Amino acid sequence: MRAWLLLALLCLAAPLGAQNYGNYNPRDDQYRLLGMTRAQAEYENALREYQRQRELRERGLIAEADLERVRTQMEGARVNYLQAALAIVFATPHVLIERAVKFQRGERKFVRITLRTENASAEGVVLADLVDSTLLRQLRPDEVPNVFVSLKDDSPNGGAIIGQPYEHRIPVLRFGEPVTVEFRLLRDVDVVTISATFAGQTSDRRVFLEKDASANIVSVQAAQPSQEGDLGTEVRYELQLERFTSDASGVRLEVGGLPRDIRYEFRDPTSNARLTSLRFPEGVTSQRLILALTLPARDGGAFPLDRPIPFWAFALDADAAQRLVELARDSLTAAEVAGLQAGKVRLELLPRGIGRIEVRAPNLYHEIVRGDSIVTEITVRNTGSRAVTNVRLAADVPPDWRSSVSPDLVREVPIDGEARVRVTVVPPEGVGVGDYDVRLRTDALSAARQVDTEDKTVRVRVEPPANWAATVGLVLLLVALVGGVVVFGYRLTRR
Repeated sequence: MRAWLLLALLCLAAPLGAQNYGNYNPRDDQYRLLGMTRAQAEYENALREYQRQRELRERGLIAEADLERVRTQMEGARVNYLQAALAIVFATPHVLIERAVKFQRGERKFVRITLRTENASAEGVVLADLVDSTLLRQLRPDEVPNVFVSLKDDSPNGGAIIGQPYEHRIPVLRFGEPVTVEFRLLRDVDVVTISATFAGQTSDRRVFLEKDASANIVSVQAAQPSQEGDLGTEVRYELQLERFTSDASGVRLEVGGLPRDIRYEFRDPTSNARLTSLRFPEGVTSQRLILALTLPARDGGAFPLDRPIPFWAFALDADAAQRLVELARDSLTAAEVAGLQAGKVRLELLPRGIGRIEVRAPNLYHEIVRGDSIVTEITVRNTGSRAVTNVRLAADVPPDWRSSVSPDLVREVPIDGEARVRVTVVPPEGVGVGDYDVRLRTDALSAARQVDTEDKTVRVRVEPPANWAATVGLVLLLVALVGGVVVFGYRLTRR
């Protein structure tokens, strides 16, 4: 019981760090082994004095109180000696990060961290020769209990936890026995901060993750794996390739499961160069690529519209590339894809037709006199790849002008079909002479989407009404003049 009480007292005293005994020197806190040697010498002197005083007491030469006083001094020197020893035993341990490896399992990324411990005090190496071995076994200086490890992003101000579980608890970390913990990455990164809490302290270290080459693949991931695309347009997928192989020969880039009418190419996002294969430069473990799909302008029946088309993007080594050649590339099955030992990602394309409206007018310039109106026939043609519905044509006219459209609504214009609309524009009475603009605006829908259209502008030139009296007088004057010339010529020839 007394031994356990003493041990508890020592454990409470040890974390205080500073040593305290009769001939205490402040530098003993820096050179702990020398301080412990000084405390040991004092303890041994006190022990010899106690033994001498005990012999004197047995002979009856001193009182019991004198012996008790010397025993108390000896016990105090023993406590100081053991406290100095504990300052070495419980010197702040150091937890080392032996490895931090990023690997892929299925579609998810993981990090495997291996930790081990070392005592930062070199004085602890010779401690076993100075302290009783039984006490050392009880104190367990080769163990670090309750080590808590978490994975954070590399933000300079202490990032958020990005590993699951959020925190790993290692009950005991023993010297010479590394411990491995595993986290699932909640965010795909290459640099993380490993936070370890132990012995009342927290250590945050920023590390660049090593890639596990045992998988022997280059993984492929997509930021937007499922997209829609209108016929006649280009759809772009951003891909992230990550190297989990020691092979430096590079990989071949391929696409499988895509209909032949849809063309594809891989591009470098920086230079926009087209790529068919990719190599990782020394020290580079991840690269970005663009997969661009070009959809045909018209549906040729080779693939369905408004239905998702699954396909795959591959990063293949030489063996996997040869295996893909042997398969039907435009009709790959999920089982065939699973059998390919390569980096791959499943993508999805939803092709949609799109309606396009072309507005034609036989004449966009009209000359009228005051009191007349304009009647023109407009042709609305669908040049897209989907039927256009609810086509409305409206005329934006100057103030006080009137307009009408017949019919005011065209229910549907099929692909390559057309509809004719009659537009009537009536200027007000007494409209001034000059040029006026009438804008023809078209609204239409295609699969509940607004169709982009181009407005047409009709220029109207208003002239004043003709003056008939002046015109008749001018004609009569011209006839009289011509008649006079004829008569004069006739008389001149008779002479």
